Amino acid sequence: MKEETLWTLVSSGVAIAAGVAARNSMQKTYQRKIGKPPLDTYDADVGWRHALLWGAASGVLVGMARIVGQRIGSEAMHRAKRSRRGRRLLRRLES
Repeated sequence: MKEETLWTLVSSGVAIAAGVAARNSMQKTYQRKIGKPPLDTYDADVGWRHALLWGAASGVLVGMARIVGQRIGSEAMHRAKRSRRGRRLLRRLES
């Protein structure tokens, strides 16, 4: 497996996990603070203003979490390249 492919898999996996974790924590925080489940933006009873605010807030948080996840994955790959053990692992994965 090429290093580039491995990096793509690691960064994508970490970014997806971070995005899902951010979304779930946002929903749980909303329910804990407001006392009712988060907005269902598809529900006709939810006003445009509330639906757009919820979408914007969740988009910003999930986007930030994905960037943080990619940076963490990148730093882990760079650390792996610097260590002898990490270089051996990368060589095994390449062959």
